[in-house]
Amino acid sequence: MITIAASPWQIGGTPGPTEAATLKPETAAKLIQIAKRPILVAGSLTLETKVSNGPLIDFIIEWGKLGIPVVATKPTLKEFLKRGFKPSASMGLSDLINRLTDPTWSLDGNGAHDLIIFLGIRYPILSQMLSTLKHFAQNLRTMSLNGFFQPNADWSFPNMKEEEWKEKMAFLLKTLKEK
Repeated sequence: MITIAASPWQIGGTPGPTEAATLKPETAAKLIQIAKRPILVAGSLTLETKVSNGPLIDFIIEWGKLGIPVVATKPTLKEFLKRGFKPSASMGLSDLINRLTDPTWSLDGNGAHDLIIFLGIRYPILSQMLSTLKHFAQNLRTMSLNGFFQPNADWSFPNMKEEEWKEKMAFLLKTLKEK
């Protein structure tokens, strides 16, 4: 079930006339499963964030093994390669966001993406990126899976404590593996 009306994690995160719907992990899994061309963007916080079964970067690698294309930001690429995982692409966040505003662009040239999942990106940077996509890439749906509500996304986890976020992320991965 999707609910509306969570508060931005940072006071300055004002969304404008539309605001993200808050997500439960079951709903996030369904949205990811029905997306035709999703991609997951892994930011620099994936190197320092832990989830219940280890570092967040290992969690993202599991997603990549499920067939979800992973875009590694420049700080994360080296760690992905150290772990024997080759992301679908590696680029800076600004470059990626600029490319996503082109409705014909995709990582592989086989049609535009329909869902962009963000994980491990610092809150103020993600807020600005989501605002850009909200206004200039209206063909995309955006999802923030950090533990802080992002009002400029289409869907976002609500603000939650770290342990609760870890539980939801573990449930989400388990659900995606069962599909």
